Amino acid sequence: MSVTGISSVMDHISVQSALNEGLKEEKVSFKDVLMNEIYRVSELEKTADAITADFISGKTDNIHSVLIAAEKASIALQLMIEIRDKVIDAYNEIMRMQV
Repeated sequence: MSVTGISSVMDHISVQSALNEGLKEEKVSFKDVLMNEIYRVSELEKTADAITADFISGKTDNIHSVLIAAEKASIALQLMIEIRDKVIDAYNEIMRMQV
């Protein structure tokens, strides 16, 4: 396990702030962000399935990579379900508001 210096953290922060400035100029809709994240969850699941298939067929013997990929996909899916639930709750709350 390697320990990274603070310079790499600062580089990441500067890159993130540059990305945020770029996003301010081009307007990104909530739908686009949500669809992008759904696509990423789908890709994680496909990757986990492919690694699992490779393990079952004997192409790889690294059980750790199989378990890590499966957990990444599982956690991403759980997060997506929680986000969906929160969006539905927010929608229902807005619909209950008196005008």
